[in-house]
Amino acid sequence: MKKSPLTLPVIFIISSGLILLNRYTQFHINDYRVHFFFLFFAASSLAIIIGQLLKKAQNSRSLISICIVIGILCGLKAFFTWEEDWKTQSILYQNIENKSKTINYQLRADRFAFGSKKRIIGIYYLAPFMEWTTDMDTLNLDKTKWKKVSQQLSEMKLK
Repeated sequence: MKKSPLTLPVIFIISSGLILLNRYTQFHINDYRVHFFFLFFAASSLAIIIGQLLKKAQNSRSLISICIVIGILCGLKAFFTWEEDWKTQSILYQNIENKSKTINYQLRADRFAFGSKKRIIGIYYLAPFMEWTTDMDTLNLDKTKWKKVSQQLSEMKLK
């Protein structure tokens, strides 16, 4: 069974595109496992493409070893550079027209510090693990488009 020559480049483009969007835009992957999944596939597909171009990754043993090494490197990268995820403490407002748009109050623990960062953010949920965030000013909020909810979330719902 012959593999399509476009499979690996398509996987690389999609996964690296999502990682770059997450890093440089207001697009946010809010689950670290999904983020690791996309990072692993972006790095391993690039390594396999380069290995095939250099005629080094030709058998299944070399492909498995590439995936193991990339998995270990991605795990180390995640361990040393991970910051706490933003956790929604309460939903302040909900859009009247589109229920998947909310304004949330969020906290994030500082790494190696005794405190937390706070923010009020507008969230548009694209999928259960993907969202589009924008900074919101609740003082100048159009009350005709937003309904005040003030719903407190418990710790059990956040995980």
